[in-house]
Amino acid sequence: MKLVIFDMDGLLFDTEWPSFQALKEAVERRGFTFTIENYKQLIGLAHGKSMEVMQQMYGGKLPYEEIMIDYRKLFKEILAKDGVGIKRGAIKLLDALDQRGMKKCIASSSARETIASYLKLTGLCDRFDFYISGNEVKKGKPHPDIFLEACKIAGEPVESALVLEDSLNGLKAACAAEIRCILVPDLIEPTEEMKEKAYKIIEDLEKVIEVLE
Repeated sequence: MKLVIFDMDGLLFDTEWPSFQALKEAVERRGFTFTIENYKQLIGLAHGKSMEVMQQMYGGKLPYEEIMIDYRKLFKEILAKDGVGIKRGAIKLLDALDQRGMKKCIASSSARETIASYLKLTGLCDRFDFYISGNEVKKGKPHPDIFLEACKIAGEPVESALVLEDSLNGLKAACAAEIRCILVPDLIEPTEEMKEKAYKIIEDLEKVIEVLE
């Protein structure tokens, strides 16, 4: 194992719940109901796929771009107030990977500027070799493109890589890339499909160290 590929939202940073809160308010301002179950269907998806799924939810009646403008504003306000939380065990895992001399990167469906912002806010800018966003590949998760590109940039074959994810869409992308994936669930309870496809399912990032050993 030479490369560990981290997802970001819900895996490395505790951003899924504030994201849900912001999107719920933005959608309900337009007179639609939005639940946590609706939100779970969007976790891990690239922007274009999220739009497609949300339009399917509401029969094509949703003013998606208007909602996204509100959502981004509301989400920034929440993060400005509460900050960006680092998930439990993340720092200990990064330290352990450094000790082993392993390469580390982030492969996230979020925009590149969002990744950079979170890393700056949490002081983790120098903890990763590189990062790649959903905007930089042809097809986002659940397609394998982003993980295959991460391996290409790192100069490592998929057999030497490990993906860390919290969502089914990210897990599907890892499986499609034929890369082992450890699942660390956040808002989503593990389903039978997740149990079948994941290399391991663990409760926090520190447990990854035990798996590596």
